[in-house]
Amino acid sequence: MKRILYPFLVILLAVPHYLSAQNKLAGSADKSAILSARAQSNRAIVDRDLTGFGQTMLPNIEVTRGSGSHVTGRDSVLASVAGQFNDPDFLGYVRQTDSIQVSAMGPLAAEHGHWTGRFRRPDGIQIITGAYLSMWRKTGEGWKIQSELFVSLSCSGSTACGK
Repeated sequence: MKRILYPFLVILLAVPHYLSAQNKLAGSADKSAILSARAQSNRAIVDRDLTGFGQTMLPNIEVTRGSGSHVTGRDSVLASVAGQFNDPDFLGYVRQTDSIQVSAMGPLAAEHGHWTGRFRRPDGIQIITGAYLSMWRKTGEGWKIQSELFVSLSCSGSTACGK
């Protein structure tokens, strides 16, 4: 009887470890997909490509800017960014991912990171830095940003920092 039950016991004990490893692999693929979408978004900013920038967002995205102002909807976000993309003194934003956590409860993920914004000013290059949190949602078209919260933490390089 022991010879018959032993293989089943080994399988029964191995299943949770196998499933855990599969979840980690799935999380890794999801994390890679999110990192790729973030890279696309950063590239779109460098290229001043509104279409590419908008492709990473859900239509109902909610964004809280580093200053605390709030923008609702992809069209509104793109309209506000279009002004910056058309400004030759806007030198860009870069968001750098520090961590990604994929939810075990649903098609969501949290991306934590830090960001830098650069602007040409009459007295130098203004550099604003801060932290961000993005909520990603997995859709039929891949991972898309549902909401973002940016917090400005420091500013240097220009007297415009005090304004």
